Amino acid sequence: MTDRATSARVARSRATEGLVDQLGDWAAGGGPLFRQLARALAGGVERGAFARGERLPAERVLATALAVSRGTVVAAYDRLVADDLVERRQGSGTFVRSWGAPGLPEGREGSGLVHRLVDRSAGPSEVVDLSISVLCDAAALPSMGVTTADLAGVAPDTGVSPWGLTSLRAAVAEHVTGWGLPTRGSQIVITTGAQQAIGAAASCWLRPGDSVVVEDPTYPGALSAFAQAGARIVGIPVDEHGVRPRDLADALGSRPALVYLQPTLHSPTGAVLSASRRQQVGQLLQRARVPLVEDMALADLAWGRVPVPIAAMVPDASVAVIGSLSKLFWGGLRVGFVRAAEPLALRFARVRTMQDLGTSAVSQILGERLLAHARASAFRARQQAEMGRRYRALAAALRREVPDWSWPEPHGGLSIWVRLPQPQADRFAHLAMRHGVAVATAQAVSCTSAHPDRVRLSFSAPVPVLEEGVRRLGAAWRALT
Repeated sequence: MTDRATSARVARSRATEGLVDQLGDWAAGGGPLFRQLARALAGGVERGAFARGERLPAERVLATALAVSRGTVVAAYDRLVADDLVERRQGSGTFVRSWGAPGLPEGREGSGLVHRLVDRSAGPSEVVDLSISVLCDAAALPSMGVTTADLAGVAPDTGVSPWGLTSLRAAVAEHVTGWGLPTRGSQIVITTGAQQAIGAAASCWLRPGDSVVVEDPTYPGALSAFAQAGARIVGIPVDEHGVRPRDLADALGSRPALVYLQPTLHSPTGAVLSASRRQQVGQLLQRARVPLVEDMALADLAWGRVPVPIAAMVPDASVAVIGSLSKLFWGGLRVGFVRAAEPLALRFARVRTMQDLGTSAVSQILGERLLAHARASAFRARQQAEMGRRYRALAAALRREVPDWSWPEPHGGLSIWVRLPQPQADRFAHLAMRHGVAVATAQAVSCTSAHPDRVRLSFSAPVPVLEEGVRRLGAAWRALT
C-alpha cells in the first residue's frame, strides 16, 4: 500500500471516529435502531457538527464502528436522503447537503462525554450512567438554609465579584493550608466549579497554536477547555503511580506554553504521584520556566495520606492550584477555586470577568458553611469511607460479571480505568448503551488513540445503581464476545 493510500485510510478512520464521538448516546432513546441513528445524524447536521458537503462514512465502516448491522446504517441513510439532509453520489458515497448551523473548529464543541452530559440533562433517562464522575448525594448534606439576612451580610455587599466572597476565600485558604500548602485569602479566586478554573487557566496562558502537555489519559473537561483555546494538546503516558518525570522532561523539550497535571488522585486511574516524583516534576518545570496547572479537585477524596502539592515544593514556580467543593460535597454546588501567588491570582480574577462576573453568592455561602461543617465534624472521613464502599461494590460486581476485566487499584477519587481483554472499547460502549448503561472510552479522556481497550467507569453513584449498571455491562459484554 502506498503512503498516499495509507494516509487516506488513516484520515477516513479518524473521520469515522470523530463522527461516532459526535453522535454521543444515539441509541439511548426508543424505537428502531435505524430511526434513532437517523435522528442522531440529523441532529449533528442541524447543529453544524457535520459540514455541508462533508462525506459520511461508508455504510459498512460506520456499521462496524457502531456495532450494528449494515442494514441499520443503510436504512438510516435512506431516511436522511428522504428528508433531503444528505445525498448519495454514484460511486463517491453519501454527503451532507443541508445548510446546517455554522460548525465550530474541530474539538471546540467538546467530546462525546460533554454531549452526553448535555443530552442527559434535558430530561429523565433510564440509562445507568457510569461515564460521568459527579456526586449525587445532596440528601446526605446537612440542612443549611440561606436567608436574605445572610445575603445582606456578604462582602462585597453586591454579592458580585470575580474574586468571590471574602469570607469564602478565607475559608478556602484555610482548607488549602490543610493540604500542606500555606495559603492566604488574597491568593484565592472562587470559580463556578473547577471546570471554569481550567478554562480561566487556558485563557491566561494559551493562544491558538500553543502546545499544552497533559497526562494521557486525563480529565475530559481539561481536554475540552484546551481545545476550545485552540491549543495543540500533547499527551504523556502515566503508569500506576502517575506521570513519569522522564516523559515530562522529554515533552518540555518542545517548549510548551503550559503543563496540566493531576498528581493527587489522577482521573481516571485514581493514582497518587509520590513525593519524590513531585519534587522532580516541580524542579523540571521550574528550570524550564513553564507554568503548571495542578488539578487537586479530587484531593479530598483520598483514602490515605498523600504528599503535599507540587506548589508547596517549588514555591517560586508559576503554579495555579485548582480545587473543587463540588467533588467533596455535591456536584450541583458548582463552587471551585484557584490558588496562586497574588499577581497570578489577580490575572485569573481579570480573566474571570470575561466569563462571568462571579459565582452565585448563594452557592458561595453554602460552600463556606459546608467547609465549616466538614472541619467541625467527621464529614470528610465519612465521605471518603462512603466512596471506598462504593468502589468495593463496583469492583465486586465487575469481578462477578466480567472476571476477565482488569484495572489498577485506585487510591481514592471517583473512577477506575478498566482494561478490556480485546481492543474493542468503542464498539462495546455503543453496545452497552443499547443495554442501558453508559461508559466513557478513551475518545473522551485521551488526546491520542493509544487506548482502544480501555473504558472509564465511575463509582460515584449509590451501590444499587452501580450493581445494576454492572449487570447491564455484563450482558453487553457477553453479547459482544
